[in-house]
Amino acid sequence: MSTQKPIVHHFSFSEAERLLLASDLLNFGVWEFEFSTSKLIWDNNMHKIYGVEKEDFHQNIEDFRKRVHPEDLPDVDAALREIIRAREPIFEAFRIIRPDREIRFIKGNLTCIRNADRRPVRLIGINHDITDQQKNQNKIQEQNIQLKKIAWMQSHEIRKSVANIIGLLQLYELKKNDLSEIELFNYLKISATELDIMIKIIIERTKDTEL
Repeated sequence: MSTQKPIVHHFSFSEAERLLLASDLLNFGVWEFEFSTSKLIWDNNMHKIYGVEKEDFHQNIEDFRKRVHPEDLPDVDAALREIIRAREPIFEAFRIIRPDREIRFIKGNLTCIRNADRRPVRLIGINHDITDQQKNQNKIQEQNIQLKKIAWMQSHEIRKSVANIIGLLQLYELKKNDLSEIELFNYLKISATELDIMIKIIIERTKDTEL
């Protein structure tokens, strides 16, 4: 009785195809630019990230460039020029403006594919939307700023008010001044009010540091 060996199919995937297979799993967009045709191809995730319908995308570099934030466009253009000479992939972070005017933060990876003569054939890129991570990072930075302000207020403003109160009480106790009880009361009230204001400000700023 003969046994038939199972037929094994060997598939060979290009780098672009492997990226496309991984993009759905890792939620990043893949694009490809052919030098011979000047054609820019986006996968489905790229359209989702940029908020652009397929019929509104004209498959050229200019259609991509106009969606990059104007302040970040010079760096993006420089990366597109540099990758033609570079031997290693280039990583670039930039902002885009979606059709609904929402600004999104993008982390890009760019690779140049060459032929046997080392001439550029096409570019393959990955775009990952890092907007949520960037917002969290900005929030943490803002928290650090608020905490520094709180620390400064604690070490300067509050200590100043407390020192005033302690000093007035010590002077009154030692009877080394001519302050009347009414004057002392007024000075203490002013310092206590200042201290109360500082504490309220610190409480509000502490709320601002909450995620």
